[in-house]
Amino acid sequence: MNDNSYKSVMSRRKEIMKASVGVDYDRYELDGIAFDYEALMKDTSYPFEEIRKIQSETGVGCTPLIELKNITRLVRSISERGKGARIFLKDEATNPSGSFKDRRASISVARARELGYRGVIAATSGNYGAAVASQSMKRALKCIIVQECYDSKGRGQPEILEKARACEAYGAEVAQLTVGPELFYYFLLLLEETGFF
Repeated sequence: MNDNSYKSVMSRRKEIMKASVGVDYDRYELDGIAFDYEALMKDTSYPFEEIRKIQSETGVGCTPLIELKNITRLVRSISERGKGARIFLKDEATNPSGSFKDRRASISVARARELGYRGVIAATSGNYGAAVASQSMKRALKCIIVQECYDSKGRGQPEILEKARACEAYGAEVAQLTVGPELFYYFLLLLEETGFF
């Protein structure tokens, strides 16, 4: 049985993360505080066509590009002839959870499914949690969202409470904590106890 004290769990954080996602983050650490993000992406990313395939399986992406004609007209009215830009909006709200965060979540959850995990856990207070919950539901994986929800006086932040309801609507379990270091501790503890991605 593991010692689940804060100090003990934090001392095991690298091993817990490696067991959870299969990545040894020590390989990418530079000089103690710097991180070689490019090397991590080179070693762990998917080719573009694979990303498109994964995302299309759960309805992510292919969001509409809408010309904002009134703004385009305004820009052209104050620009030199031939230099006024056409202004477009990429409507990411048409993704399953209503956010561009579905793009990243779809890849993470697909990876968890590919590696045989039974579920996923995400520590987030916003749209990413709803995106992970949505994608987990679509891929039939269990989902736990850990949120920093309450301030030091125990007041829940309305926008975060609303995101919790969205996560729960997708079938996720939501754990809500106060702002502070206990979030990462609890996240690690859940990863270790559940064996989730």
